[in-house]
Formats: sequence, C-alpha cells, structure tokens
Amino acid sequence: MAGTVLLSVVVFIVVSLLMSLGVHWLTGGTVRASAIGAICGLAAAFVVGAASTAMRRIGGAPHEGDRNGGSEDDTNPRAH
Repeated sequence: MAGTVLLSVVVFIVVSLLMSLGVHWLTGGTVRASAIGAICGLAAAFVVGAASTAMRRIGGAPHEGDRNGGSEDDTNPRAH
C-alpha cells in the first residue's frame, strides 16, 4: 500500500511538471499551464492507484473490505 502511494506521488509530480512545462512552452500562460499540469497530474496519479488496486485484486490478495481475508464466493476456486 505504501508503495502505491509513493508511486502515485512520484507520478503526480512528474506528470504535473512535464505538462506544465509543455503547456507553458506552447501557450506562454503560467496560470493555464499550472492548472492543466495539476489536473493531468491528479488524473495520472488516480490511474496509477486504480491500476495498482485492480492488479492487487486480480492477483488474489485480500482487499480492505474483506473480513474473512478472501472472497465470500464459495464457487471461486481461487478463494480457498
């Protein structure tokens, strides 16, 4: 979990900076560049977090909502 948060923060910083610099170079507007960079950085960090969660769930690791540590579906052979 901590790795995902750290990766999301790094992705946010890198994407925000690159997008801000690119938009500033194209348009020359600092405010517009900052806003677009922040929005793109947040979107990229959200995608990284969602993809990490999806991969963790596909891998069979229990997620926070499970009380018994696994799936409640008795027909799922991976749950036992």
